[in-house]
This record gives sequence, structure tokens and C-alpha cells, in this order.
Amino acid sequence: MLIDVLSSVVPTPEAFGAAEATLARLRGYQQHFTSGDKVPLVGDGSELRAAIESSDARGRAACPTQAQFDGMLDDAGVSTAVVYTEYYETSLGVRTVSNDVVADYVTRDPGRLLGLAGVDPWKDDAVSETRRALTELGLRGIVLSPFKQRLDPSDARMARIFSVCEELGAPVFLHTGINWWVDTTYEIGHPRHIDALASSFPNLKIVALHCGWPWVEDMMMVAWRHANVYLDISAHRPKHMTIPDSGWSPLLYWGNRMLSNRVVFGSTWTLIGMTIKDLADEVRSLPLKDEVIERWLHGNAERLLGLR
Repeated sequence: MLIDVLSSVVPTPEAFGAAEATLARLRGYQQHFTSGDKVPLVGDGSELRAAIESSDARGRAACPTQAQFDGMLDDAGVSTAVVYTEYYETSLGVRTVSNDVVADYVTRDPGRLLGLAGVDPWKDDAVSETRRALTELGLRGIVLSPFKQRLDPSDARMARIFSVCEELGAPVFLHTGINWWVDTTYEIGHPRHIDALASSFPNLKIVALHCGWPWVEDMMMVAWRHANVYLDISAHRPKHMTIPDSGWSPLLYWGNRMLSNRVVFGSTWTLIGMTIKDLADEVRSLPLKDEVIERWLHGNAERLLGLR
């Protein structure tokens, strides 16, 4: 059994196009993740607009068909895959697909697919849209990226969203750790912000996406302090975690012991450029106890998502 708590944006051409356009808007991302000839770092204005348009077209072309996506899930033995959208039009000027699109997509296979909603904390309807997505559309949680929204996690605009999620028992998936956007600070992803958030909302399930790397040791201590904090390993190759001085040894130590019940598997396969199966197999090759591997790959996610 395998649960992918952060598989990809919802697999529609519009969503894949918007996701790729977002990477172009976040100057530095395509330069970091592109293999082979590097994408030049464009300036503002017409150069940036052209990069966004070409990236949107490339993303649309890369979107898998439903049959292709289902085949990848079958090949990996995925029992539950979580797809999502994000909202950050106010801060980035990129329009993504709506929560309704995510809700419609997961109804195609409700026994296997779950959806996460996006919310724009800058908009007046942030609270009502959070409540609508969770109660009317049936989405399971909210995804927020403070660096994309240019808001500290402690900002009151964020807090009103967290309050609704805590009330409804819905998890918040929050970007933590490094970001590659050269036009903003990377400190906004430091685990200290999760520590403060977990103290303010002790009944809110918080999923620290990407495990706060490179501040992994700090993130371990935050999760140890707060039982409502989960640790996601998406956007990183599991096999790199065993490399000395890579920064991952605290996760392999604490995640194999007292925090073994808090780590969850997310593939973000589109960002990594690998199949879900290959990424899960890399987790199975980590120096972890057999029962811990099972917790990382599905047991902890079942509890997080209310599947048991």
C-alpha cells in the first residue's frame, strides 16, 4: 500500500500549464530544476511575459491523460493519491485552476483520489472559500506557500484560514524550507514559523512540506515539541538523504525513532521528473526499520487524512 499525500497539481492541461507558468514567474525555479541547457534568468516586462507564455504551453503539453496517470498510480501500487491547486493570483499574477476543477477531477475515482484546495489569503473571500472548499466541495485540506503569497505564516490573513481549518479538522499543507525564487527571502520557510503556528493552533494538523530542508534538524525539534506537526518529504530525492553532509541525517535518525509516526510520503513527481514508483522504491531503500518504512509510505498518512 502507498499513499501519496502530495502527488501533483490536478492533472488537467490548464493546471499543468499554470504550474509551469508559475515556475517561470518565480525567477530562479526553472534555472534550478531544468536539466541540460539552463533556462536564462529573464528580467521583468516582455521577457518575463514571453517566458510565462511558453512555459504555460509546455506544461499543457506535458499533462498526462487520465489513463496515463492511472497507469502510473497502478504501477506504484498507490491506494490514495492527493492532487491539488494553489491560489496566488494576487501576489504573483498567475491564475490557477479553481477548487471546483479539483473537486470534479477526484469524483472520477473517489476511492483513490483526494483533493486539496487553494486559498488566496489576500482576498476578502479567503475564509468563505476555505469553508466552501472543505464543506461543500469535499476537499480534504488546504495548500499554502507563504513565499508565493508573500506573507509570513504568522500574518493575520493566514491566521483566519488556519482557524477555519482547525475548526473543521482539515490539515494545512504548508511550504517550508528553501525556495528558489530569487526575488524573495528564503527565511520565510524556516521551521521557527511552524513552531509558532503549532503553538497558536494546537488542534490544527500542520504538514510541513519538504521537511524544512536545509533546516531539517530544527524541523525535527519542532515536530517533537508539537504532536500536531507532520513531516512531508516531497520535492527531494530520498536516495540523497543518505549522502553525508546532505542535511538529512536528523530525519533518518529521529524519523526512525520517536518521530516515525509523523513522516509522510509525497512524490511531487512532476517537479522531480521521476515516477511515483521509483521515488517510493528509494524510500524503501533507506536505512529504516521495516515497520517505519510502512508508516512513512502509508500508515501515518492514513491517520493524517482520516482514512482509518
